[in-house]
Amino acid sequence: MSKMTAEQARSIAQSKDPAFAVETILAGVAKAAEQGKYEYTTRDYGFGTSTYCNERDYPPLCLAILKELRGLGYTCAVRAEERQFVDLWLSVSWGDK
Repeated sequence: MSKMTAEQARSIAQSKDPAFAVETILAGVAKAAEQGKYEYTTRDYGFGTSTYCNERDYPPLCLAILKELRGLGYTCAVRAEERQFVDLWLSVSWGDK
């Protein structure tokens, strides 16, 4: 069994931290906006695996992220594409387009 490094521990902790998650998502939003887009999507932080249910049943981390992003004025929704497998993602949008 290998020993966990500080970097590995930091990565695990950050993946559970709503503030870090929102900061990372907002960096993606900024990059998308700079490209003239009005939507940013991500499957990170459980949105690609743990949100195939009613929103009230989402993991606490996902709920905290949604609350903070919506509080900043973004429209947020988990989208799903159902084919042979289900593809899930968080859509963060701003603007009318």
